[in-house]
Amino acid sequence: MGIKEDHVKKRIVQAAKKLTAQKGFEATTVREICAEAGANLSLVSYYYGGKEHVYEAVLDAFIPIAEASRVLGEMDLDPVEGLCTMVREIVLFRSADPEISRIIHQEMVLQTPRTALVQQRVLPAWKLIRGFLEQGREQGDFHFRSLDMTMVQLLGSVLFGDNRSGLSAIMQEEFPDAQSQVEDMLTFILRGIGYAGEVRFAAGPILNRLPSEEDSCEGADPGEANRGEGEADPGKAKADRGGNTESESESDKHTGMEADKEANTAAQVQSVSKEERRPAAKPKREE
Repeated sequence: MGIKEDHVKKRIVQAAKKLTAQKGFEATTVREICAEAGANLSLVSYYYGGKEHVYEAVLDAFIPIAEASRVLGEMDLDPVEGLCTMVREIVLFRSADPEISRIIHQEMVLQTPRTALVQQRVLPAWKLIRGFLEQGREQGDFHFRSLDMTMVQLLGSVLFGDNRSGLSAIMQEEFPDAQSQVEDMLTFILRGIGYAGEVRFAAGPILNRLPSEEDSCEGADPGEANRGEGEADPGKAKADRGGNTESESESDKHTGMEADKEANTAAQVQSVSKEERRPAAKPKREE
């Protein structure tokens, strides 16, 4: 896949995330997603096969909790380190991407047909947290009556601890930054499960080291992203060649070909769609 195609797909996914967080899945249309992304309407079907698969692409791109759980699961952590590190990762993730956090919240609360898709991607983290709690209680570090009730209360705090909707009338303080939220959250949780020792983390933030779907889009030169794969920057090439206008003309020609690729793809998709909708010709009746 060329750089331009990859960039268009990322724009579609990011637009879908933004609009779904604002309006919900059902109220968000493919037309709105494409308008936000600046992409041709037919490209959603061409690249993803429909809005449902765009939604799955959003979840895959922006919910790296399962991968962070795998990384932590491979470390030999004691229950205090494991629990503190997992809580930190989720709180930092939630603070860094409030849109995907809002989508998770929507699905967990409303219990839609897509809730299972979200659960598949966050369940590894919940299992890891449950294991740390159980191990900590067995070793005497944590003290609580019900493991299930502790999980419900802990996850409610971690997932929705920054949800202030409906509480603005009584809120008087500025909301703390992400690091302060981590510290306050751990103080609240650890005291709630009877831990009296020091907070311990396994390592630096895990999710910050994982590749992000936005990495190749943020901070990139839009012209560079729209050029074909392997194509040089015309301005830079001109300086390197000392103003070789013939080579520059060839580069511009190639850029134009790549720029037409998206439109041609869309036209092909629309043409196929029309053929599928066209009724079959009736056979001639024999005399």
